[in-house]
Amino acid sequence: MSRLLGLQNGIIYGPVDSRRLGSSLGINLLPTGYKACPFNCAYCQYGFTPAKGYKSTWNGEDMPSVEDVVRALEDGLDEYPAVSYVTFSGNGEPTLHPQFGAIVDEVRKVKERLAPRARLAILSNSALVTRAEILEALGRLDVCFMKLDAGDEKNFINFNRPHRDIKYSEVLEGLKKMKDITIQALFTGGEHGNGDKRHIEKWAQKIDEIRPKEVHIYSLDRGTPDGKLNRIDKDGLLNIKATAAMYSDVPVHVY
Repeated sequence: MSRLLGLQNGIIYGPVDSRRLGSSLGINLLPTGYKACPFNCAYCQYGFTPAKGYKSTWNGEDMPSVEDVVRALEDGLDEYPAVSYVTFSGNGEPTLHPQFGAIVDEVRKVKERLAPRARLAILSNSALVTRAEILEALGRLDVCFMKLDAGDEKNFINFNRPHRDIKYSEVLEGLKKMKDITIQALFTGGEHGNGDKRHIEKWAQKIDEIRPKEVHIYSLDRGTPDGKLNRIDKDGLLNIKATAAMYSDVPVHVY
């Protein structure tokens, strides 16, 4: 596996050629000098979350303004008007930005003007779906890729290592309120992993409760900050898919 990724050093990055999204122009609403996230996942491609970035709310410090995002996106789409997606992602959890809803609305205006065929998407860890204003803003996107790696509170705490304000049961209820979402789940082996059969069964039951339109599962393809995780190969992921099919009819795709 390759090393950890470096942080994005600006608002717009890419286009990235993604297995799931095709050509995607990324939007980073977060600080460029450190990761900002309510999670501290054992597998995060950007490494562990530093103390100053490990928050569940933010006042906007070190984050771009709405106007900054609009200008940067205009420049990006002037150069790359044929992208398939414009995607909120970046150096942590994009919904942490205190003006996320306003940014969604302004980004859509720019996209419709400069790249009307592109779809507006997000890669989110689902941490803040407990908040009504975040759910409302997410509902104005075309595509929501939402994370759920854990089938119970214990694994959530051990694997995703959430901020104390984030509760598994509340995240689950928030995801149930969303429509036509895609759940993403990363599975690993190892001492701190989440890939054992008993856990997969619990996770699949939660997927059946949420009822997303589909699920994407995958394993590690980069280094991790936690040294006690192992990559699960394709056969292992296919076994997870087969186990999930015993508990839910939601389509599961292996990546």
